[in-house]
Amino acid sequence: MKKLVILLIFSFLLCGCVPKQKNLVTYNYKEAYALFQYNNMLFIDVVLNGIPAKLLLDTGASKSLLDVSKSKKYKFNYILLVKEQYIGLGGLKDIYIVYDYNIDEFFTPFLGTDLSEITNYFSEKNIEIAGILGADFLDTHNVVIDFKKNLMYKKR
Repeated sequence: MKKLVILLIFSFLLCGCVPKQKNLVTYNYKEAYALFQYNNMLFIDVVLNGIPAKLLLDTGASKSLLDVSKSKKYKFNYILLVKEQYIGLGGLKDIYIVYDYNIDEFFTPFLGTDLSEITNYFSEKNIEIAGILGADFLDTHNVVIDFKKNLMYKKR
């Protein structure tokens, strides 16, 4: 019986049926950004064309967007991308190419759309947002979010 148990253990080890410890990958993240949390949503404070602004951090948004209805306040320009509309949280929307903008903290390409339904929701809570920081930014910059500490780390 003892030989049978040893044989079974040995065969499991050979087959790889026993879980092996995975090698952990560590990254050297050089930049950390404080995040503001409201109602389980995260925001980042940035300086957009010299003006303090907040961006909603949205891991479910495929693209980063600026609210074209706030282009005068934040001093950026935009032009219509195509004559087609795209669907999102606010329904069918035109999509614009945004230019003449600078964010002091980092660079990411932004598209533009009218986010007034979303920005109005937050303004009722005294949170003014200029746009959405989407998954394209998170992926491009290898971002890690620490939800417990409300920090975002960006690999340089």
